[in-house]
Amino acid sequence: MDESSESRYPLVAALGLLLIGSTFITGWAPQGPWGSESFSRGLFGLAGGFMIYLAWYRHNFGVWSVIPALHIWQNPHTSTRILAAVGVGLFFSSHLLGTVDFLPEPLSLIVLLCALLVLLAAAYAWFVFEGPLGDEEE
Repeated sequence: MDESSESRYPLVAALGLLLIGSTFITGWAPQGPWGSESFSRGLFGLAGGFMIYLAWYRHNFGVWSVIPALHIWQNPHTSTRILAAVGVGLFFSSHLLGTVDFLPEPLSLIVLLCALLVLLAAAYAWFVFEGPLGDEEE
């Protein structure tokens, strides 16, 4: 999975930013089979966010993947607490985003889903590194 040549992750990140930026421009996206331009723009925004995540993962861990395996974490105890804090921050920001009028209504649900997934990952990491699922020998 490692690439010996120059990586393409900056290009992937730039394309992701371009897709997310394009969601703010109305009147260009296709209607699609669902008959809604705003839904098409939302799909482009989700694809852009996923591409930014992939580029971030490749930059941080050196491989193209999606799920960060626990064995590659460098500071697991600190990272678990940071991950939990990010999850709690996303949880409360999803409520705040739901009250803003000019943002799309499903945005708060997507942020809430991300928050719950981050909290789930933090709980699993805590169980493995500090809790009952950890190895006694390590």
